[in-house]
Amino acid sequence: MLTREKAQELVKKVLSRSKADEAEVELTSGTVANLRFARNSPSTSGSKTGPSLTVRSSFGKKSGQATVNQLDDATLDQVVQRSEEMARLAPDDPERMPALGAQKYAEPAAYFESTATQGPARMAQGAAACIDAARAADFVAAGFTRTAAEMEALGTSRGLFGYHRSTSASLSTTVRTADGTGSGFAGRVGRRIEDVDYAGAAKIAVEKAAASRKARPLKPGKYVTILEPSCVASLLQLMMFGMDRRRADEGRSYFAAPKRPGGTRLGEKLFGAEVDLRSDPVDPRCPARPWGDDGVPQAARAWIDHGVLKSLACDRFWATQQKTTPVPRPTNLLMAGGKGSLADLIRSTRRGVLITSFWYIRFLDPQTMTFTGLTRDGVFWIENGEIAHPVNNFRWNDSPISALKKVEAMSSAELTPARGDEDPFSVVPALRVSEFNLASVSDAV
Repeated sequence: MLTREKAQELVKKVLSRSKADEAEVELTSGTVANLRFARNSPSTSGSKTGPSLTVRSSFGKKSGQATVNQLDDATLDQVVQRSEEMARLAPDDPERMPALGAQKYAEPAAYFESTATQGPARMAQGAAACIDAARAADFVAAGFTRTAAEMEALGTSRGLFGYHRSTSASLSTTVRTADGTGSGFAGRVGRRIEDVDYAGAAKIAVEKAAASRKARPLKPGKYVTILEPSCVASLLQLMMFGMDRRRADEGRSYFAAPKRPGGTRLGEKLFGAEVDLRSDPVDPRCPARPWGDDGVPQAARAWIDHGVLKSLACDRFWATQQKTTPVPRPTNLLMAGGKGSLADLIRSTRRGVLITSFWYIRFLDPQTMTFTGLTRDGVFWIENGEIAHPVNNFRWNDSPISALKKVEAMSSAELTPARGDEDPFSVVPALRVSEFNLASVSDAV
């Protein structure tokens, strides 16, 4: 991994070779390692170490870029030359913005030496814990665990330089019963590998697999539903993709003002006061990269403040058009929770459905922000505050907007990955919503 000093020296060296009107450099370096296991046995492992350097050159409104993975002088000469050649051949980009000058970035504590140095050994121990837990129950485990220790730097010919280093560790594991009628999933993520509880995740996956065997039929419909934190993380990330100022200004999203063409819903109370969504790159629960799109600095920001829409992402071009301030997309999401645990939510529910995991989510209607997806790895019927029995899986058609409008109760918030996340991004609670649309039955386990 390159130090700040070495990265800055390299960025300056690249920029000094440029003959373009403007040049921008993005540099990454580090090590990513992974271990995959299936059928109660390790199957593959691998690691990738090395740099990646991208140069973007601009002549007026024309831009081109090139990327290399070697940092010797001859390669640096070539990548600058290639990016300039591409720029001269490119058509004008009417939305190209000048490169940023010097910026002030926060310094999140996102790097932990233990993850960088102990990752492979701890991944092997963690995978073994998952396999041992499945074998002890006569079940079958599969999963994927990953660690990363990386740096990112960016610089421009106008004097910008930024440097950020981070570590991350993640686990996703699925456990199936021997007869194939039950399945359970668990995921964990953290900046410190010590925070990734492999044994705890394996225990939860085994318990869900055992409890989900021989599911009883439940008709499609709209039910009181408890969404586990990983499901909430998925919904919030999907919603964030649509929280864009330009789409709203142009009338292409839910956040466009319905009765004011060219207006947005900024400042409107869209949800109950309990819905509070923020981002902050230096939050110790989920420290994140301190810049966003185009190198614009990240800052602590309210997106939804006790139900009121406060921010929409806005790139530099659109900010200039609208005479407003650029707002980069967040590098973490922090939703305020309630009190108590998932178990407390279940105990306070008279009748409803518990969904533990989402899978294969796709857009249905960007305008209303409606999605379709599947439940997987354990869906349960709740009766009088207890999990009564497992039920079949469903295809659901619903919206994160609708779900947030129907929040009845929530657990405390925790660092939780959406299914498939490999980097810490979301601190969210479990939610109980008054209804969630389970549109049809799915044959998945």
